[in-house]
Amino acid sequence: MTFFEQELRKVVGAIYPDAKYVGRAAYVDLGGGNRGKFEFVTLGTHEQYEAIRASVINRNDGQIDSVTLRFADLFSPKKLPMCKKPHAWADGGKVEWYGFTPTAADYDSLIAAVSDYTELFEAQAPVMRQEQSM
Repeated sequence: MTFFEQELRKVVGAIYPDAKYVGRAAYVDLGGGNRGKFEFVTLGTHEQYEAIRASVINRNDGQIDSVTLRFADLFSPKKLPMCKKPHAWADGGKVEWYGFTPTAADYDSLIAAVSDYTELFEAQAPVMRQEQSM
């Protein structure tokens, strides 16, 4: 299991146990023809992964939305002696968190952000209204 799959399983797998992992991405079925895609992304620096991009793809319409979930925005503030922004770093074929290790609270924050985003696109069952008689 790669670093990316291991980390995505901690986040995406916590919400969607049936997620499929391909390469550096995780895919989930959101219903209604929508799929969620989650992948580590760089923000301008080669091999420095500072965020997870969450995208929604519709089978008929292609990508309909995406958001970049930056670790610096979601992880708890702490002193990072070796880096200014939390990120995973690939060097010489090895990938690891650089200068810090996310805490359980950091993962919870990322899980909540992924959940909030995907809830916007999940197929909802119709709500049955009860007719009130007067």
